[in-house]
Amino acid sequence: MSLKKMTKSKHSNAERSWFASLMISGNISNEEYSTYLKQQFKCYNAIEKRFDKLKTSIPCLPKRLKRSKHIMDDLSELNENIDNIPIFESTNRYVEYISDKCPENMLYAHVYVRYLGDLKGGQIIAKKIPGLGKYYKFKNPDELESFIRKQLRTDDAFVAESNKCFDSAIKLFKDLKKHLNN
Repeated sequence: MSLKKMTKSKHSNAERSWFASLMISGNISNEEYSTYLKQQFKCYNAIEKRFDKLKTSIPCLPKRLKRSKHIMDDLSELNENIDNIPIFESTNRYVEYISDKCPENMLYAHVYVRYLGDLKGGQIIAKKIPGLGKYYKFKNPDELESFIRKQLRTDDAFVAESNKCFDSAIKLFKDLKKHLNN
């Protein structure tokens, strides 16, 4: 069975969230999207820093795949007061987990959920969000997808780690809903 099938339930829950629906609707404001981008920047920056520190046998994250700089570019385009955008506790917990607790051999489970999601579903979102959407623009996306897929596994631990990443995204979407609807 494929990793996609083994994580389908969590993936579907994330896709059906209020915030994911807001992004797809094309009715998302700069403020709403900026709040999301700030959370994403923190998460992706943590993953990329963790990969930069690795000196193991797992492959490095290709420079063309890295998103944190592009996320910050989008955030800067949309919001002049980046420092005033809050960081949610769910984001801080995810960053702490990636930075200090996630086993190195499980990092590609997070790349699968986040970066492959950006390469695939992110292309739909890119047409609906405000700004240039550099976050979702990749050079040689098919080559990058192939690279990611070569790093994936379907053992129970890897599936559980992928689902943990989906759970983090679902929690973030709940926090965004709560914050933006207050």
